[in-house]
Amino acid sequence: MYKTALTVASALLLGACSGSTPSKSTFEKAINHYVSQKGVCVPLAVKIENNGITGQTLLGVSQIKIPERNVKGEKINETAIAQMRVLDNEGLYKKQTSETFEFPGTTAKTGVYVYELTEKGKNKIEAGGLEPRFCIGSQKVEKINWYTEPTPSDGLTVSKVSYEARFVTEKWAEKLFKEAGSDWKHPETTRTKMATLVKTNDGWRDIRELR
Repeated sequence: MYKTALTVASALLLGACSGSTPSKSTFEKAINHYVSQKGVCVPLAVKIENNGITGQTLLGVSQIKIPERNVKGEKINETAIAQMRVLDNEGLYKKQTSETFEFPGTTAKTGVYVYELTEKGKNKIEAGGLEPRFCIGSQKVEKINWYTEPTPSDGLTVSKVSYEARFVTEKWAEKLFKEAGSDWKHPETTRTKMATLVKTNDGWRDIRELR
């Protein structure tokens, strides 16, 4: 009798350790396992003045060139240069040998900073889409709001989960935002999200992870 009771207790403990029992802590762990591997990626651009015209260049392009002065010899693009310095220090872009640009019809010239996207930088770009999206942080589940009772669906046991996700910005991205001042909008820090969890032989998993 004692041996049987011990066997049952051991099985219950193993089940709890495997994460198969539905609970807020189990679901928080399952969702965090997925979102920690997925970066938060957004289109980011630096404003660059060139020959009197100001335009935006998206981060993620293979090369970025930034003139240091205008035709009058005045310093320009100081914010953009400061932002690229942050990316250079982080190893996402690499500063190359500066070029010289001569303004047409004048004797004026300026140095041009040249930055090349590195392999580390390429790994920060989310694939797909019409424009490069730079990954600047990740999500972390702060709490589980609620979840539905696990039910069968198309041969799977699933549960819908509502949770609060906090955006965690990488340190270099915080520096980038700081250099940009009010020109850059900081991503929303916390938001309510939904997930579908699936019961597997390895515990509960976020269905997005299985696709």
